[in-house]
Formats: sequence, structure tokens, C-alpha cells
Amino acid sequence: MHFGLFSLMTQRNKDKAAGEIYRETAEHVKLAEEIGMEIAWFAEHHFSNYCLCPSPLAMANFMAGQTSRIKLGPAVIVAPLYEPIRLAEDIGMTDQMSGGRLVLGFGTGYQAYEFHKFGRDLKQARDTLFDVLDFVDSYFTKDEFAYEGKTIRLPKTAFSVRPAQTRPDIYVAGMGTDVEAQKRAVERGYTPFFTTGWNDVETIRGVRDGLADTWGKAGGDSAAVPFAIQRYVFVTDDPEDAKLAADGARYIRRIAMSMRGGYGELDGAFLKEIPAEGEPPLEEIVSRLPVGTPETVAERLARDIEVLGPKHISCFMAIPGLEQSKILRSMERFGSEVMPLLEKRFGPLGELDAMPAAPSVEAAASHG
Repeated sequence: MHFGLFSLMTQRNKDKAAGEIYRETAEHVKLAEEIGMEIAWFAEHHFSNYCLCPSPLAMANFMAGQTSRIKLGPAVIVAPLYEPIRLAEDIGMTDQMSGGRLVLGFGTGYQAYEFHKFGRDLKQARDTLFDVLDFVDSYFTKDEFAYEGKTIRLPKTAFSVRPAQTRPDIYVAGMGTDVEAQKRAVERGYTPFFTTGWNDVETIRGVRDGLADTWGKAGGDSAAVPFAIQRYVFVTDDPEDAKLAADGARYIRRIAMSMRGGYGELDGAFLKEIPAEGEPPLEEIVSRLPVGTPETVAERLARDIEVLGPKHISCFMAIPGLEQSKILRSMERFGSEVMPLLEKRFGPLGELDAMPAAPSVEAAASHG
């Protein structure tokens, strides 16, 4: 089991320039490498302040020259928005420039607003994702190939730029109950990847159980699904800062839901913050997240590990609304205080890859 850093690069303050956000993100990634995180993930979104990273591969290239060990990857490439030949070549070039440190995250995307601007049909996103995954697999494993799928066609072509790796680790977001998608994951060794929002571990367990059921139907071992989750994480002794972190998580949820639900209101490229239906009070959000003292964060992450059994936890630590100094201090304490507490409890985290998840109450009852 290992930890990673997720960077959404949200612009909550209109006066904060994109360049400043990129420079701050670079500081986060370099510190993530110092404290022993495994992967630095970069989001992809377009046309709003929700995310100022339209090209996660460009960000990975930017960080490749400033780091030496940490793996770098998109979370995720919105596959339907790409020209696949150019995407494959960009992936190969990034893998070479990073010295073979590229990992890949792929997804269908979900924001109809983005698809409309690109002239793409969201209804075809699933088919396009499958084609892109097949195409990229061929690119990594064959020097020359032809491809014909539902949405992509390529005559026999030899690529001059080859990746450094035989094939990197590939994570696929969403589609946890899609049997065909998980069949591909089982056969090819993809890792299912999903975000947890502000949900508590029992709610996330329900999602995990649904994924495990689908994984079993797809031919995998439902008791050992190699999946990854994303968690908001913030280390602080100050309860008010913990509330600020929860407020930032709530802000992200509000603007994301407004875009997903089609009711987002834009002032230029800046989204209005609209309360989401059924959202919990701020204090409850604090209680659900790995946010607070090192002991609190370690205990909640330990609970995630014991109940869910993930192979990877992607930590969303640069929560919008928090000062850069507090984000960096939180990361430092995560490395110096939280990770040692977890290793004291579990031993070396790298040996927890195959740790079985705890059964749900329903599953335990059915076997009792």
C-alpha cells in the first residue's frame, strides 16, 4: 500500500494567477517526493476555475525535471477529448523525459459542458475510453501496429517515439459496476480508482463492495480487488484550520456537482458556489475526513486501510482556501508524524498491497 499526492489546481481566488498555482503545485510535488510519497497525480479539466490544469501530461513533464524518484501521472486523462495518435506520442515522450516514471490514469469524463466545447458526444465516452485503452496498450507493446475500433482507426504505423517502460501502471476511474470495464481491468492489470468525496468509511465500503461484486463477475478475485481511493487529507492542531479544510472540500463538491448536474453558473470561466442538495454541516464533514491532529489523521486513514484494503491512497492536500504555508506544513507533518504512526500500527506500508479488506456487516452476516 502506498500514498500519493493529488493536485486539482483549483482557482478559488480570482486574483490568483495560473502561474502562481503551478508554482505552488511544484512545491507540493517536490515535498511529496521528500516525504516518501509514491505518485504525484495531476487532474484534467477545462473551461472553469474548478481546475486550471487542462494538460496533466504537460504538468508531469514540468515536474519530471524537478524531481528524481516520485512517479508522475494524470488523474485522469479524459480519453474522449483526445486525438489518440497524438496522445500516444505525448505519453511516450513524457515517459522518456521522466526516465520511465510515468503512471497513467484514464477516465470517460463527466462534464457535458467540456464535451460540448470540444464537439464530442458524452454518450460515446465509454466506447471511446475502451478504444483509447486498447490503442495505448498496443502502443506500449508493439513497435508497429494497425488499429480499428468503434471510434478510432489507424493504418499500420510505426511510431518513432517509444516509451521508456514496457507498460506503466494504469488506473481507470469510475465504472466500478461496469462488468465489461472491470473485465478489461482484471485481464490487463488495471487498477480501479475512485474518489471518496467527504463520505465516511462505511459509505465508501458500500462502493468498495459493489466494485468487488463486479470484479468477481468479471473473473477476478472479489476478496482482493487492487483498487485506489482518493481522500482529502490535512494535518493541523488548530480546529479552525480543520474547518477551513472541510470548507475547501465542500467548495470543491459544490462546484463539481453543479457542473455534473448541469446547473453550474459561470461568470466567464469562474463557477458560482452553489450549495449542493443534502450536504452535511461543516462539523460533520470535519468528522468524516482524515483532517485534524496527526493522531486523528492516522486513525482515520488506518480505518480506511483496515476496512477497505486499498493498494493506493491518493491524498488531496492542497485544498483550496488554505494558505500555502499551511499546506506545506501539513504535508511535512504527514511525512514526519502520520506515516510513522501508520507504520507503527501496520509495519512497512509497502507490504500491505494484498491486505484483505474487512467484510461488510451484510457479508459477515451472510456467512454467519
